[in-house]
Amino acid sequence: MSPLSPILLLLLLLPLFFITMLAQSNNSTYPYCPSINCGNVTVSYPFWTINNESLSQFCGYDGFGINCSYNGNQRIPQISFGGDSYYVQSINYELGTIFLADYDVSPVVVIPNNCPRVRHNINLGTLPLDFTTSSVNLSFHFDCDECPSFATEISCLDRDAGKACLEVMSNSTEEKDWDVYSCDQEVVTTVFGSNIDRFPNLSTNFGRVLEKGFGLRWKKMDGCDKCEESEGRCGRSNTTGFVCFCSDGTTSKGGCKGTIATTLSSVFSLLVNISSSLIYQLMVV
Repeated sequence: MSPLSPILLLLLLLPLFFITMLAQSNNSTYPYCPSINCGNVTVSYPFWTINNESLSQFCGYDGFGINCSYNGNQRIPQISFGGDSYYVQSINYELGTIFLADYDVSPVVVIPNNCPRVRHNINLGTLPLDFTTSSVNLSFHFDCDECPSFATEISCLDRDAGKACLEVMSNSTEEKDWDVYSCDQEVVTTVFGSNIDRFPNLSTNFGRVLEKGFGLRWKKMDGCDKCEESEGRCGRSNTTGFVCFCSDGTTSKGGCKGTIATTLSSVFSLLVNISSSLIYQLMVV
């Protein structure tokens, strides 16, 4: 055997060693960004779990905190927008979509006579959320003198003061003049349009449409680009404000720099180039 063979063998094995190290470094758990199961829902970045204790920091988008509470023996994930609570039915991280139902009309609440009353609009404020394209608005009008022909009367919500009416709205729906019907209150909520087709008799099935809920797609949080582009995760600290959590357990005010994965990747590239050059020179000697 040539005395150069062990050297060649070593040069060939070094890149394989660093490939293994690099793969292991990419299997990071983001120690400050844990995933937690709440009922049937996995709460993970950009969402985070609100503890009963006051949080000094959290890893996730501001306003995306999910409260995991008990309803009997069942753990119920809830999120709040504009001070109103919504039941989290599921989260699809690949599609970037969260599926919700107004908690007051959700399937986890016992509603007498299956006649739920929507009590508020959906207020997303400035959160990086948009309704899915399949969304349709339902406009409830309460205590009206009568229901117009373009609306459906919800008789179980009628009161002595007047009738309850429901109008299905879409992007092509023209704005109607409800003033002539002297309604006392209007509440607009959002549902999946497909469920209106699935349960067409809204006068009796509107509750089933409401409990199926609606979907929201999230966008990148403002000011988070640099952090996420460096494979970090955005969060916030009560003392320092914005925080970027890195996969090696460090934190930054901007992006992640000099992580183990980045360092090993650079060393690996250098070793490959050196090994290739040396092997070529040894082969031609």
